[in-house]
Order: sequence, then structure tokens, then C-alpha cells
Amino acid sequence: MTLRDQLEEHNRAWQRFHEWEKNEPLVERDAGRIISDLGAILDWMPVEARLHDPDPQKLGVRKMLDLLGR
Repeated sequence: MTLRDQLEEHNRAWQRFHEWEKNEPLVERDAGRIISDLGAILDWMPVEARLHDPDPQKLGVRKMLDLLGR
């Protein structure tokens, strides 16, 4: 599969998601439950994945702070 094929499949997946999202009612959720769900997802991750830092220089954080500062 070429990069172009991957990009097109990615775009098709987003299109399917947006179509699905239009038909789904918005569900109001308590912030505590959302945080609990995120904690559960973190617990499900393999230990190796939690120990690996994909951005050790924190470039993503720097980029975000730069954008927020504008």
C-alpha cells in the first residue's frame, strides 16, 4: 500500500466517522467519568508503551504552548 493509498483510506475513515457522528445524539458526560475512562485506557496500555516517551524533547508541548501564546 502506497502512502497515497494510506492517506486516501485515512480520509475515507474520517468521512465515515463524520457521517456516523451526524446521526448520533450528543451525550452529556460528567468530567469525572471522562477522566475515569482515560485512566482505564491508560491501564489497558502495555507497560512498555507507557514507559516509552515518543517525544523526549517535548517538542509537541512546545508547539502547543507557542500556538496558545498567539
